[in-house]
Amino acid sequence: MNSKERVRAAIHFKNPDKVPVFNFIKGDIGPLTLTRSKHWKPGWNEGEEGLFPHVRGYYNWDRPEWAKSNPDFEGNKWRAIAHEEIDEWGCIWNMKGNDKDQGHPGRPSLLNWDEFDNYFDKYTPDADDKTRFEVAINTKHNLSDDMYLALVYALRGPSEVVSAMRGFNTYLVDHKRHPQELQKAFEIVAEYLVKCMKNAFKFGINPDGIWLTDDLGEQKGPFFSPKIFRKLYESSYKYIIDEAHNLGIEVHLHCCGKIDPLLEVFIDWGLDAIELDSPRMSGYPDLRPYRGKIMFWACANIQSLYPLGTPEQIEREVWHMMRNLGTKNGGYGVYFYDDFKDLNMPRKNIKALEKGVKKYGNYSNIPAHWWEYPTPDEWNDFEVPPLPPLEP
Repeated sequence: MNSKERVRAAIHFKNPDKVPVFNFIKGDIGPLTLTRSKHWKPGWNEGEEGLFPHVRGYYNWDRPEWAKSNPDFEGNKWRAIAHEEIDEWGCIWNMKGNDKDQGHPGRPSLLNWDEFDNYFDKYTPDADDKTRFEVAINTKHNLSDDMYLALVYALRGPSEVVSAMRGFNTYLVDHKRHPQELQKAFEIVAEYLVKCMKNAFKFGINPDGIWLTDDLGEQKGPFFSPKIFRKLYESSYKYIIDEAHNLGIEVHLHCCGKIDPLLEVFIDWGLDAIELDSPRMSGYPDLRPYRGKIMFWACANIQSLYPLGTPEQIEREVWHMMRNLGTKNGGYGVYFYDDFKDLNMPRKNIKALEKGVKKYGNYSNIPAHWWEYPTPDEWNDFEVPPLPPLEP
């Protein structure tokens, strides 16, 4: 199989030859990055004085006057000091200075729902702006047609965007006190994402899937009950999924937290794949009911095994992820966590994950009885069980 065939076979449980890999250009997924619009002018609007652009990497900023007059802001000096940044949705981010990651959501920007119309008129990104697709267009020309092409980055899901606007605690209270306003805001984010998908075809990118990010839980459970999630998020999430399927593409969702109680809802809505950086946070036993019903992308647990385990443990964990998250007919893909520097990830552990994929990732090499071998009901996050015996 080529990469496109392998990923789709895994998603739809149609017997992939190997476990698909998302390791950026090295794997089966060809990531097509959507970027900020080149016409975006952060720091120019009234009330944005002192707010820098929320971007990573090189960015040619059309600087407002307030950013030209301070020598501490020359070139990229401002990135080395503590500061606030603003993104295209108007969300504000706290940066400590020389941050290795994207920073953290800061003070709320949508303080009052009475400001709803004015806020979204001002801060809804233009999905029709071709400049945000230029990197993806150029990348596509350098990738093989055999790769599974996925729109990635700058594709934050409804919850993540709106919670940053409102401030996290206020956003949680909104589920009870302002459900209609919250739902309407989710729908605006969803409409932007749907337009991005449609424009990807209009501009000739023709992706195979879209990769969204939306963290919906903390260590012990989701932020809200499945009942509330279904009621308030269906008009946004199911809309995204349905429109993607109408275009002939799949929806993959990165989601942090113990979110297994929400999976039944996502499956009902038709979500194709969920990506977990820390699958042991939800726990293999609690994910077991959904095995064979949705594809899981997963990394060796980034909160324990991947940075702190031994290479031998991480190699074996590849099999346990295949067994506990997928089936003999597919349903599992290996995700290589990209911000490994943030975790002080030992290079040998990254190599061990690669080695484990080579050792166990070919379905034809897995003994048939391994798929029926019992799995533990309790797991220690810092331990990896032995492999099943070679003979039945």
